[in-house]
Amino acid sequence: MIALLALIVPVIQASPAVGRSIQDPKQAAKPVDKPAEKQSEKPADNPSESKQKPPFELRVTVDQIIGISLRAENAKLTDIAADLSKRLKAPVALSPVMQKQRATIDFADVVLEPAMQLLAPVVYIDYEIDSAPGAHPRPVGIYLSAHNEPAPAINANVRSTSQAFVISGNTESEDSSEEDDIQISYRNGKLTLKAKDQPLLDVLSSISDETGVRLEAKDVTTETVSVNIKDLPLDEAILKVSPHLRLYLRADLYRNQRTPLLIVLVQPEKKT
Repeated sequence: MIALLALIVPVIQASPAVGRSIQDPKQAAKPVDKPAEKQSEKPADNPSESKQKPPFELRVTVDQIIGISLRAENAKLTDIAADLSKRLKAPVALSPVMQKQRATIDFADVVLEPAMQLLAPVVYIDYEIDSAPGAHPRPVGIYLSAHNEPAPAINANVRSTSQAFVISGNTESEDSSEEDDIQISYRNGKLTLKAKDQPLLDVLSSISDETGVRLEAKDVTTETVSVNIKDLPLDEAILKVSPHLRLYLRADLYRNQRTPLLIVLVQPEKKT
């Protein structure tokens, strides 16, 4: 009996120490409060992570041939067209249907015409073609359209100067004997022209008459030309008539047609 009491007494004396280690509130609160304060501060340390990427990235290179790279994700086509217009320094217009469209697309280093066909099913591009040596066609207007929408107006981007001497196509000459030495025909988009030592203005007037393309001549010229052209597209034929000309034409990429709009005679001293 005495031995049993001796065993019970040490157990009772040890129990108060165990209770204090579990129930002491001061020791339990300290390690919990500090980590909670640090975690609440973390979201405020990195506000830049919430910024969104731009909806599209556009790059345009102009070195003889225009190259376009575009990466877009659900971007407004109106925004892409505005940026493209700024980089090309030419208007880029959208039809009513295309103004509502968004683009998700990714391509790199694609030349102008096929690049535009990736953005719209029907594309028109108005070009300025300079007959000076080494010159390259320059887009002066781009129009992106959907199927079954009307084409843009012929003078949407190419207009004659009001002060210039303008000859409309299909005119008749009162003195046909002056053109006896100018032989010309224009069929299926191909021009055939033969002239020897003829005034340039007379030759250009014959081209305007035969093709129906307007001619703009701001000043009188005494230049004479001798040409022998057979079955060439009009834009190529113009390059052979004189180095002092510019041809404006519209390329219809959907129908694969190139329609001449205006021929301009530019004096050498005024050529840029």
